[in-house]
Amino acid sequence: MIATMRQAVVRRVEAVSKKEISPGKRALILIAFCTAQLLDIATTHIGLSEGRQELNGAAAWIIGHDGELAVYGLKLALVSVLVGFLLVFGRRRAGIWNAYLVAAWITTFAVLNNVYRILS
Repeated sequence: MIATMRQAVVRRVEAVSKKEISPGKRALILIAFCTAQLLDIATTHIGLSEGRQELNGAAAWIIGHDGELAVYGLKLALVSVLVGFLLVFGRRRAGIWNAYLVAAWITTFAVLNNVYRILS
């Protein structure tokens, strides 16, 4: 019984990871991911310039030791590496695109939190 259920789950996961994603949807995911990251940087900068505290502990530590620009540079470098990874390995594995879509949504919620904190 457990082996049969396991095989069914494996088949479904393999089907999802092999499903092709159209070039238009890939472009939309890439644009959404990059836009969310840039908006996060912009809203974080606005919040910090208004005297708000950085909620990300690692980023707050870097800001305290190396300054605000160091965090933005590090974030842009990491996003560049992630986009490069996506463009290289995204051709072979369609599931990676879904992970980046989820990451874009998570970052969008962080941006909305930043906007709420700025406006309140």
